[in-house]
Amino acid sequence: MSELKSAFEKATPEVNLVLVDSPFTGFHDKALVLYQAKKLSDVLMVQVDWVAEFADLGMLEPLDDWIAKEPKSFLENIPFTFHQKWRGKQYYLPVESGAVALFYNTEIFKEAGIAGPPKTWDEFAEVARKVTNPEKKIYAVTGTLQSEPPTNMTYEIYPLILQASGTLIDEKTNRAVFNSPEGVKAIEWYIDRINKDKISVPGVLSNGEKEKRANFASGNIAMMFEGPWGIAIQRQLNPNLKYDITTLPKGETTGTMVRGSLNTVTAQAQDKEAAWKFVRWMSGPEGNAIWARCTGSFPARHDVSNQDWFKEKPLFQAFVKQMELPNARSPFLGMPNAVQMNKIMTTEVQNAVQGKKTAKQALDDAAAEWNKILSSAK
Repeated sequence: MSELKSAFEKATPEVNLVLVDSPFTGFHDKALVLYQAKKLSDVLMVQVDWVAEFADLGMLEPLDDWIAKEPKSFLENIPFTFHQKWRGKQYYLPVESGAVALFYNTEIFKEAGIAGPPKTWDEFAEVARKVTNPEKKIYAVTGTLQSEPPTNMTYEIYPLILQASGTLIDEKTNRAVFNSPEGVKAIEWYIDRINKDKISVPGVLSNGEKEKRANFASGNIAMMFEGPWGIAIQRQLNPNLKYDITTLPKGETTGTMVRGSLNTVTAQAQDKEAAWKFVRWMSGPEGNAIWARCTGSFPARHDVSNQDWFKEKPLFQAFVKQMELPNARSPFLGMPNAVQMNKIMTTEVQNAVQGKKTAKQALDDAAAEWNKILSSAK
């Protein structure tokens, strides 16, 4: 962060940058408290799930007028997913990005005589059954249906719906449509893997992101659905783990969830022009390269991910390819209360996995609740 501060102040000497670090856990609620107390910082880093909610609360300043003054190449180098507006306005610029891809333990694959990672749903199911050995406490995956954090849906459920040729929200009608035959097929396929094939570590309903990452780091889990941020986490947990990363298995088509950390100018900013200068610099080629290099995160610009130093990072290249495939989406940016909507989906998928509801009933009920939220936000 000191390198970042030094580089920004050198490029923008008229602005003094004060950095405030806060733990990620609980930060969504902390930001709301700061807003209510009228103590928001000039720039607020948010997640894709929070943009629509914070914008509707009046916490964020639209960036459109500033962006309009930038050269065409500025936005062209930012992945198209992050051009998505809320109510016709752009409230953020990305700092880091990344899609969900497939991590796989090369040692487990080798011992099971599997030549390479699965490329389709059928291959995934076959590989998952082959590597799972409960007696040795080796499982294909850690199923993560824990209610917290609600971002769990990002990794296993939403990508499957896209891969089945389904859609979460119809952009024309602004209604949830994941309870389509395609969506039902995706959830039924997932339930079969969990309940029929029993490929997951026991405790699917209580496993979350933390458990998933710790289990994979232990060396006993063959595969993990994860974003590029997981590379640094695995390096911390087990630097000696032998694994590789590839694109997600294909169903009827390809599909993944794109997430990212975004910078916003707050409506309570003391100096909005200075705040914009920092937001623009962080999402520009210089600031974004420093951020990606120092944090080990995935760049939010094509002209940074195309630089030689980044191309020399082999584990990241699967994410470059994944984001270029069809249906790499971030529907969260169009969800007015994404945190609550994700929780609703989690509860209903739990119901389906437990047999309390059919996949169709669960998705119908989730869609009805989503549509209430979407209708109230019009």
